[in-house]
Amino acid sequence: MLKGIWVPLVTPLRAGRVDLDALRALAASYLDSGIAGFVALGTTAEAALLSELERAAALQAILDVAAGRLPVFVGVGGFDTRAFLEEIDRLEQWEVAGYLVSPPAYLCPNQAGVLWHFGQVALHTRRPVMLYDVPHRTGVTIEPSTVRQLTRHLNIVGIKECVPAHFDALDSLPLDVLCGTDGAFLDCLAAGGSGGVLASAHVGADLFVEVQRLYEVGRVTEAQTLFDAMQPAIRLLFSAPNPAAIKAMLAFSHDMTAEVRMPITPASPQLVAELRRVHGTLERLRAEWLTAPAASPLH
Repeated sequence: MLKGIWVPLVTPLRAGRVDLDALRALAASYLDSGIAGFVALGTTAEAALLSELERAAALQAILDVAAGRLPVFVGVGGFDTRAFLEEIDRLEQWEVAGYLVSPPAYLCPNQAGVLWHFGQVALHTRRPVMLYDVPHRTGVTIEPSTVRQLTRHLNIVGIKECVPAHFDALDSLPLDVLCGTDGAFLDCLAAGGSGGVLASAHVGADLFVEVQRLYEVGRVTEAQTLFDAMQPAIRLLFSAPNPAAIKAMLAFSHDMTAEVRMPITPASPQLVAELRRVHGTLERLRAEWLTAPAASPLH
């Protein structure tokens, strides 16, 4: 079910307010890029810094654009499992494809607690659930042995995995593995992964799609060559607190500002200059790799 490149959309801001027009235009710009879907209200969306009304408006804007074209998963995070369930209750009114759910942050439960948490989530909705293993943000990992037990819930259909050391262990499990660490995307595919939820796809969606297409048709060396050429841009996009650098680069070519919400700080002038340089690199890669006769679509 979960395959290909998913873009975890940023939330454009202008003068302190959510810029819904910019968000709609940004989402629309990916509709023909070959991506598999969107994630709304995730970490990259600064969702934890948005009010409930802002989150609702942003989600509706994305759904308006994606309707009938691309599926939308919604991020659900926080501290208390009961609050996760309440958030899912609020989200059930929207026609979303499923939920991207993290472990409880800050509490650092053991694996029995992680198992209980996701079990409660899976039992609370009939919609598909994608686990989100992001220990550098939550303070706790989802061990592959715990994932194995969670696959007993038929609506737990995938995992966004940010721990590359887990890729191989997850390959044998009956769920889709999407890479959550952008620089390890090709490693994830090599371990049997089915795609990625990649923040840097904001500025390289079509290139990531091409990397996966090349890999899956057996042109592994070409996939590696293209991906290696993308790596300097990927690294630079994560050299400041997310999504400051991504928004700065998006502002080069979209009608949106680079504004972030404090305590996230904007990209420095030096970083913006470096981003402009690698933006040119990505454009040259497009000219080199994507202007040949139309490639077969990624299925």
